[in-house]
Amino acid sequence: MALHKRENSSNWYYAFQVKNKKYVGTTGTANKTKALQVEREMRNKIHSETYLGEAEEISLRDAVLKYLEPRKNYSYYRGMESISRKMFGSKRDPKTKRESPCYGLPLNLSLHEIQTKDIERLVAKRKAEGDKPATIKHEIGLIRSTLREAQKLGYKTNRDVVFPQLKTAYRLRYLDSNDEAALLRELDPKSARSGVKTPQDRTPEMQRNIQDNYDLVIMLLDTGCRYSEAANLPWTAVNLEAGTLNIYRSKVNNEDVLFMTDRLREVMVRRQAERRADARYVFENKTGMARGYAAQGIKKAMDRAGVNDADVVREKGGKVTMHTLRHSYASKLVKNGVSLFEVSVLLGHSDPKMTQRYAHLAPNDASRKAVDIINTMHS
Repeated sequence: MALHKRENSSNWYYAFQVKNKKYVGTTGTANKTKALQVEREMRNKIHSETYLGEAEEISLRDAVLKYLEPRKNYSYYRGMESISRKMFGSKRDPKTKRESPCYGLPLNLSLHEIQTKDIERLVAKRKAEGDKPATIKHEIGLIRSTLREAQKLGYKTNRDVVFPQLKTAYRLRYLDSNDEAALLRELDPKSARSGVKTPQDRTPEMQRNIQDNYDLVIMLLDTGCRYSEAANLPWTAVNLEAGTLNIYRSKVNNEDVLFMTDRLREVMVRRQAERRADARYVFENKTGMARGYAAQGIKKAMDRAGVNDADVVREKGGKVTMHTLRHSYASKLVKNGVSLFEVSVLLGHSDPKMTQRYAHLAPNDASRKAVDIINTMHS
């Protein structure tokens, strides 16, 4: 039997090989009998396609839904679901949640009918709508990933689609010491501030959420972890005696052991002392599962701290987001002489080239020498 379950899902997943090619996916059901039937049907379909030359057709929309289904419990799912909705002509405002029409690909467009011109037209329309290259890259990336997965599952696809290379030139935004202090003041669970109830007026659940936001930001600032890596951290990955965290990086499928800073260790010691006896995750949601993506409270604190004021954004080159905390960690290290290679290792980058974005922050020894020479000439 080639069925198994994952920690973050109640559904059964199938996994089997045909001619040395591996096929993995969700059965879409928690019922084992039905899951076995789905797995048998999938085996038969793949067998027919492999040995009889048959390939099942599927629309792009259905293929995207199939791609998203097994990823429902991941922190990035909501973002991908929003991208997929926009792909087919419906844009949702992140604040008001109001839907509005935009350019979209035809709902009945078959996966094997997609051509390079369809992708180029989509890119051109998005640019006309004012989307930035980085935003367009996410949408194109979802189409590319869907095509690849559909090919693995044996669906009929067009393998000749050429995807454009979009340049995303932008200034790197990170928090300086003043920004960081302002953000932590707004997140401090012991303080009273505008727009937030005083500690004595909060419910236990409200106080827990506020404390979690503060502690999570400390972890992100002091480890450079991606949000999902911190929000889904199990207690089994925390070694208080050694002062280490065993971080599994699902995005790049690697694992690292990171040492805790003094302030992060204090946070973990306190959370360990206050944790429920059966608590599995360091940061939990209401049901006791991993926190997942719940960043609204932190984003509001960023706004209150003034780091996203219009003038500040214009001056420093971009808005502060959750990922900015990761950039802030890296910027501190590079500015203090840690090599780009070492920073790449600490961030868990699969490609060291990704760390080059921080190169301009390294101490400029050439400039220092130039200043010394000119000072000497004028002395």
